Amino acid sequence: MKAGIVQRIFRDHFETYQREHPVSGRERWAAWNMMTCRTAEQGFHVDACPKGHYQVLMNNSCKHRSCPQCGVTETEIWLERRNLQALGCPYFHIVFTISHELHRIWRRNRRRFTDIMFRASWHTLRELLADLRWLGALPGAIGVFQSWDDELQEHCHLHFIVTAGGLNSEGRWVEAEGDFLLPTGVLAAKFRGKFLAYLREGLETVSARGRGKPEEQVLGVPAGMSVQQCRNLLNKLGRMKWHVEIEPAYEHADGVYKYVGRYLRRGPISEKRIVGYDGESIMISYAHPEKHGQGTFRLKSDTFIERLLSHVPDKGTHVVRAYGLFHPNCCDKLNQARAQLGQAEYEPLTQLPHAHELLLRMFPDWEANRCPLCGAVLRTVYVSRWPQAPPLRMAA
Repeated sequence: MKAGIVQRIFRDHFETYQREHPVSGRERWAAWNMMTCRTAEQGFHVDACPKGHYQVLMNNSCKHRSCPQCGVTETEIWLERRNLQALGCPYFHIVFTISHELHRIWRRNRRRFTDIMFRASWHTLRELLADLRWLGALPGAIGVFQSWDDELQEHCHLHFIVTAGGLNSEGRWVEAEGDFLLPTGVLAAKFRGKFLAYLREGLETVSARGRGKPEEQVLGVPAGMSVQQCRNLLNKLGRMKWHVEIEPAYEHADGVYKYVGRYLRRGPISEKRIVGYDGESIMISYAHPEKHGQGTFRLKSDTFIERLLSHVPDKGTHVVRAYGLFHPNCCDKLNQARAQLGQAEYEPLTQLPHAHELLLRMFPDWEANRCPLCGAVLRTVYVSRWPQAPPLRMAA
């Protein structure tokens, strides 16, 4: 449907929704930003022709990472940085999935739980790939956390993009054998053990050295559960089979980066997936219809708002992280690998492209990005972040 459909849904129903449902400060802030994105309440900016022929006043975007109207330029910059850093080798896409029974603990400890999930996943990969039976080397990896499924319900999992090779202890590049990286059974069992062990450790109020932990380092217990019940749940899940998927190797990183890049910003749903809205319910197309036997599903407006807001990350949560050769502290090792793969040294992107340059690159035929008189690319010459009347000299 037309861009801004999520904003319209929230404007139509959020006031009623928050009267009838508990809404956290995190969720209320996200909702306000989505409802006011590209309106006067977000302030304004002035774009002008560099030759002085033309200027236009525009409302600001909210820049909230869960807003489906925002994040296009930020995602493009992220992709550019990743492609500059990428090694010239195939890549594996690995998905770590956890039991839905753990979502109660995630809801109570979103940021800490996400940290633990990342740590367990990377430690699992690092240890197994360092083993000479498999790769015997340190790879480069990018991890992306996602908390939703096709129907916007809770489904915490991690996407890992891993190089099909790495540097061994002698500094020599070692390639993975074809489409094989690790046995999925071994990977799933190792991840299960580490993740549950880290969760058990997180429930303890005393460290291994016998010192009391700061409150922010201790996992909170979900409502209606005791610490012992949490331990019992972890013990039960330790006896079950877990699921980890390793997709066949991609020839290069570009395609898989674009796949996970769409989850970095704009929340759990693209507005392109909303195919119908009658004022009360929303018709949504499945991102993976082959898994559901049908192309669309329908949600009531309050259910849609509840599910969308439930995936707003806590402030300070990093949902994308770099590991191994791609970690900022491993730049020397990364360049060692690049030299052996025939690539130039990695030069980080320090000079960020102007927003208009990015938009022109992405949408070359977008006329609003150019001066209607001379065709020059517009430049932002003034920004006000607060809602106020624009200066008379800048009024359109």
